[in-house]
Amino acid sequence: MTRWLVLMVSCLGIRTAHADDPAYLCKQAPPDMKLTASFSPQVSLQDLATWVLGFSCKNIVIANDVAKHATKMTIMAPKQMTPKQAMQLFVDAVEANGLVVVQKPDSILIKLGPNMPKNCPDLTAAPRQPKTSGVIPLGGGTPTPTPAVDMSDEDYAKAMAAGIKRLDGTHVEITRATVDLLLANPMEATKGARVVPAMTGGKVDGLKMYGIRPGSLWAMLGFANGDTVKTVNGLRIDNAETGLDVYQKLRSEKRFEVALVRGGKPVVLVLTVK
Repeated sequence: MTRWLVLMVSCLGIRTAHADDPAYLCKQAPPDMKLTASFSPQVSLQDLATWVLGFSCKNIVIANDVAKHATKMTIMAPKQMTPKQAMQLFVDAVEANGLVVVQKPDSILIKLGPNMPKNCPDLTAAPRQPKTSGVIPLGGGTPTPTPAVDMSDEDYAKAMAAGIKRLDGTHVEITRATVDLLLANPMEATKGARVVPAMTGGKVDGLKMYGIRPGSLWAMLGFANGDTVKTVNGLRIDNAETGLDVYQKLRSEKRFEVALVRGGKPVVLVLTVK
């Protein structure tokens, strides 16, 4: 299985926000849609909330004192779910940890339950421990969680630069070790760019990339500010659902042709895993 495609789908098809970029990409799922998800052991509350946001498009507020508990949980969901069932799974999982979930028409509030201590130590300030990535999409078999690597931003950037080789303006080679490092630190891949739906005639027609920072992962891979991604190996990626479909079809590939529009002209980026 080519895990590079998992990264590509995750970054292009599902928007994850970070501190200086609060926008999320979501698509409200129809009531009869069937959702499938698999979670790594000890998934964090933040990862779980991001999953729910992706299909519900609801604002999610996690109280500050909840964050201090560093809440993690283990969830096993073997069957497909409707959005309503998936939301109930989220509520049940969170409340099983003693928290309270308050659902409003446009928002979800997560706060401490009445029996939880209000003055527990600030666990978010403790040294970070090795972890695994949070939500893992189901594919042909259950993927093995990749241990996260705790390293400084400077060391991470150096590792990326060493493992990504620009052959020319549209051809890039990336080593397998670099792909493994990216998958071990999925949040790093979301930095340095914003990804939003590109609309044409009121319909999603690709994914628009903004704010690509010089020296970021996206810049190293050959993307430029304002690029609109249309397809990967001829298959469209409009949202999380189509992204997972692309993953299923291309998971054994090692060469990815990303068709995009740049400055009104078509461009094809060729990414090869060595």
